[in-house]
Amino acid sequence: MQSLISTTIFPLASERRAVVLPDVPSARVFIDSTDLAVVGFFVDLEKPEVEYFNALVKNHPEWDYGTTTSEDVLKHYKIKSNTITIFRQADNFRDDLVVEETPELNTAKLYRFLTINELRLVTEYNPMTSIGIIACKVHIHLLFFTHKDVEGEEGIMKELREAAKELRGQVLFVKMDVSMKSNQKTAALFKLKKSDLPLISIYDTESNRKQIMESGEITAQGVKKFCLDFLSGEAVEEAESLKTEL
Repeated sequence: MQSLISTTIFPLASERRAVVLPDVPSARVFIDSTDLAVVGFFVDLEKPEVEYFNALVKNHPEWDYGTTTSEDVLKHYKIKSNTITIFRQADNFRDDLVVEETPELNTAKLYRFLTINELRLVTEYNPMTSIGIIACKVHIHLLFFTHKDVEGEEGIMKELREAAKELRGQVLFVKMDVSMKSNQKTAALFKLKKSDLPLISIYDTESNRKQIMESGEITAQGVKKFCLDFLSGEAVEEAESLKTEL
């Protein structure tokens, strides 16, 4: 079956290929190995959505793709017909795009489905990902405000990812680059200046509570404690509340 998938869905050796998932253990390992896994569950390989998925894999390398026709895997994930599924670690979220329930599906619609739902352990905030961030059921957001000129950003992102792994399902981590014009309004809500950056803040989208982390070295353990204190109510709340949700 593995060779059938490889030659049917991805006929050219030079093209990017989705990882073939021949059994349930391999599917679990793949899904758990990445921030956001995109899996093509195929009951029927003769349908046009197979080619749409193929085009997505070939042209959009920013995601990690898996594919399977294994009856055991399909049964385990309760798949009854061709389905493209997103598994994301940021909030332990799964979203199924059932092809037969999606009118006029094409590669562009598949791409939009992924971009709207693209939440990573640390998600880059932009007009497209904002849709998924707002829709996310995790209402506590850790905001990392940065700028294109900030030094050491790569190291900070590494620390944030480590903290995010331990707070999955409790806190959504968001990177906000204020040098992007589309993000400047949000930065204004926090009354930020470029000289304040990099800066960490936490925000409750339900109560509008917010708290800014004290300046200093940004470490995974420090960020984790900051988040847990906020979740427990131990952090000192800021008197001024935000009136506009991100």
